[in-house]
Amino acid sequence: MKKFVIEPTKERIVAQAGLAIVGNLLNQTNLVSRLNAYKLPDISRYPACSNGDVAKSYIGLLCQGESDYDNIETFRDDAFFALALDIQRVPSSPTLRQRLDQAALVEKWKTILHEESLDLIRHTNAEINPVYAKDKPYIPVDLDVSPFDNSKTKKEGVERTYKGCDGYGPYVRLHGTGRLLPAC
Repeated sequence: MKKFVIEPTKERIVAQAGLAIVGNLLNQTNLVSRLNAYKLPDISRYPACSNGDVAKSYIGLLCQGESDYDNIETFRDDAFFALALDIQRVPSSPTLRQRLDQAALVEKWKTILHEESLDLIRHTNAEINPVYAKDKPYIPVDLDVSPFDNSKTKKEGVERTYKGCDGYGPYVRLHGTGRLLPAC
């Protein structure tokens, strides 16, 4: 497992920087091998873009605050996106849409995603601390928006944020009482 050193800096941090950590975490799972081993109905046994690459591409989109399939086109020629997430081939928007539409009909994909998420939490020894109300434990999930400044870009879909700049605001979530995760 590759260790990342995270240090304070005065340098400008681009929004995509966190993808390297997400990619590292995904590579600690069996998500790709399990999804690649499962054949979706109506999809070729050896598709040009693997199920694992499709899943990681969409996870990468979500981590960038994007959910529209067409937004993947922005990242198709982005070497950092593919490198950070260890994607062999970033799918086109039609491939992404068709594959995820097929996956939504199959309970096995949902099971794999849930199992691998839980295994990752266990593997990384992430502490998820409950709060108690009337002696019953509850896991709090706090959501917050984190606006990114895209004022000097020509990025489409950028709108005014509450911080007074042109940008976008992906959600982050806090599980338990001390873990910050991208809402993806």
